[in-house]
Amino acid sequence: MSIMLSDMMGGENDDDNSELSEHARFLCKGAFLLTPSHDLSLDKAANICDKLNFRGSFSLTKTATGILFKFSEPDDYQQVFRKGFHKVTGGRLYRKVAIPCRPQKTFSLLVNEVPIDLPEDDIRASLYRFSSVVEVTRLQSRLDQPAGTPNPIRVTVASLDEFNTLLQQGLDFYGATYFPTEPLKKDMLKGSKEVSNSISGLLPVFDSAGFSRIPPPPSRTLKPRS
Repeated sequence: MSIMLSDMMGGENDDDNSELSEHARFLCKGAFLLTPSHDLSLDKAANICDKLNFRGSFSLTKTATGILFKFSEPDDYQQVFRKGFHKVTGGRLYRKVAIPCRPQKTFSLLVNEVPIDLPEDDIRASLYRFSSVVEVTRLQSRLDQPAGTPNPIRVTVASLDEFNTLLQQGLDFYGATYFPTEPLKKDMLKGSKEVSNSISGLLPVFDSAGFSRIPPPPSRTLKPRS
């Protein structure tokens, strides 16, 4: 039993509808389970969420004991997670269980030729056009890395489209340059077995903070006086 945002706006839902969420899917960046839901139905939960000013999509799913709230924007998740539901659940005790978000698959690539003194935070901030960035980190040297060249940076995203865009265009550093990119292969790095275990063990499980939207940078263009 599920309800999507677009369906809730129509006002024609009931708890018997189990196919609404199949019409549109989104990358879940925040989720929690409200359990037990007691007197809280999907319709009542939908009306609560509908009154809030959400930035993205969300869905509600009836589980065995409660209702699962899923959001495409971390800020929307935080807004609802902090909200009390005592009145609509009949004033009974309930729990809100935060669910760590796990995308079905993540995609990693290497960004090369990034000066060693350029902070990782600046590389991450330059990815503000991408909404599924999971990780940005400087790695150890490659097996075939020429002497004197900077160590590559690994960028991991949860969107195949964004992954392909970065591979095709390179990493746009605020329009100043495009750092070359290539897919990350397990045997490209020194200690690749340990690196592979680290990747599979630490990614792709992360919480909604890993998806925090990167704001666009303030920018000003100055023209010389003629």
